[in-house]
Amino acid sequence: MAEADAAPEPSPTTVRVTGATALAVGESRTFAFERGGRPVEGFILRHALGYFAYANVCPHWYVDLDLGFGDFYDPGLDRIHCRNHGALFLPTTGECTAGPCAGQSLEKLDLVLDGADAVVTVEPPLLISATNLG
Repeated sequence: MAEADAAPEPSPTTVRVTGATALAVGESRTFAFERGGRPVEGFILRHALGYFAYANVCPHWYVDLDLGFGDFYDPGLDRIHCRNHGALFLPTTGECTAGPCAGQSLEKLDLVLDGADAVVTVEPPLLISATNLG
């Protein structure tokens, strides 16, 4: 395929999470988005150090962290936790500090506050092809 015939790059998706600033420290809220034509869930966590957004996917088995309960944070440990494997993640970076995916990270999503809402930017999936393998 000629360069001029190449498909356009997919653009990021933005999701407005209304009332996100009403979350208390340690509380989270899930939100839905679509990626590659499939539904995906993310969550916002209000932490003492700010608001953080992540995809609700454990890097170990690619399953929901919360088992559908909407509870992601353990205040006693100051960690996001995976209910499936017991993995623990730093709330500010998503890095796994304990569990089967130690050293890996949650997918962090860009978040900006807009009044009482949070606007989360979700990048499109990276599609591997012969043109970007380098």
